Amino acid sequence: MILWLTSQKLSIRTRNEDINMKKINGFEEFIEKLEETLNDIMNEMNIPDNKPVNISVSVNIVPVMAANPGDIFITRKNKTPVDVLETEKKIHVLIGLAEIEPKDIMLTYSGKTLGIYANNPQNLVNEMVELPARVNKTGIKTTYKNGILEIIFNKTKLVKKRRNSQQSF
Repeated sequence: MILWLTSQKLSIRTRNEDINMKKINGFEEFIEKLEETLNDIMNEMNIPDNKPVNISVSVNIVPVMAANPGDIFITRKNKTPVDVLETEKKIHVLIGLAEIEPKDIMLTYSGKTLGIYANNPQNLVNEMVELPARVNKTGIKTTYKNGILEIIFNKTKLVKKRRNSQQSF
């Protein structure tokens, strides 16, 4: 399946058919935010506009679905959706935390590990995410909108100490 979008429509090409959809209000806002985020990342990576880019996106289906209130349904424990994107100087972490208020979210980090803890009556999150590089403890930016928490870390600039090749006895 191939997915592409223009300013007026979302197009999907599958093996058997092409699907073209007009953007709808809520979806349009989502697509605009996605376009903005991807453009920011591509600009940070200094990718020319005419160079093709392969972007992998994960889609997670909501684990609880019922047609009518009161219907019986089965729930299953899913991992919290987490995407980690790395650029030359930054690490972007996107976390799906639907139905969780920002006040219920706690983050910890140490070295290359990010801990995500959140608790409310509908959802319990306890995830550890391995980051691709060490991060600074300062300059962290977080935003939470529409159930998506974005954390932007600055990578640590490692200073390698030179070892003296001469040893005295």
